Amino acid sequence: MRGFEVGETVVRRDVYRSGRVWSEQALRVIACTGEAVVTACAPGAQARRPALYAQARADGDRTVRSEAFDALATGQWELVDAVWQETELLLW
Repeated sequence: MRGFEVGETVVRRDVYRSGRVWSEQALRVIACTGEAVVTACAPGAQARRPALYAQARADGDRTVRSEAFDALATGQWELVDAVWQETELLLW
């Protein structure tokens, strides 16, 4: 596997069993060893997420969030541009 440079931007993709991308998230490489790639995400980072989930976050309507998960189950969704919010994330 190709290594990544510290500070490089990488994209994490969640992929549905059909092969369709469910979400994308820009991450910054913190460390890259032969055993792990450690990345971080801070508020303001670029992301793409299902339109219904983005709508639920914008409106504060949890019922629309449930619809987003129903759409995942049926394989019917569209991605929209978004921004990571509220939390800092460290992934190993």
